[in-house]
Order: sequence, then structure tokens, then C-alpha cells
Amino acid sequence: VQAAFLAHDAFQCGYCTPGQIMSAVACIKEGHAGSDAEIREYMSGNLCRCGAYPHIVAAVREAKEALS
Repeated sequence: VQAAFLAHDAFQCGYCTPGQIMSAVACIKEGHAGSDAEIREYMSGNLCRCGAYPHIVAAVREAKEALS
């Protein structure tokens, strides 16, 4: 998951990174990473002041594919 976040520039200022990583792991483990809309909904509880949401969704999608 961390490698996917790096590959997609999902880290901006770093403030939300720990929560985003933990939520991404849970999203994948709990089977909520089926589509971009599902990922966005699951991750919506984590705020990113830098607006890196498209990068975060892409990173979660890539991590899910790599872990499958």
C-alpha cells in the first residue's frame, strides 16, 4: 500500500497519510475496493487538505490489484 501511494504521488503534506494508509489497508481487506466509487465512499471519512483524492483512489486500486 505504501509503495502504491508513493507511485501515485498520494503523499502531499503528509498530515493525513497515516490515516489514509490504515483506511486503505482496511478498505482492501474488507473488500470495499471493487470500484473507484466504492473506494471513494469508504475513504470519505479521511480528509486530505491537499486534495490528493484522485491519487489516493488510484493508489488503493493499484494496491488491491497487487495484493490480489
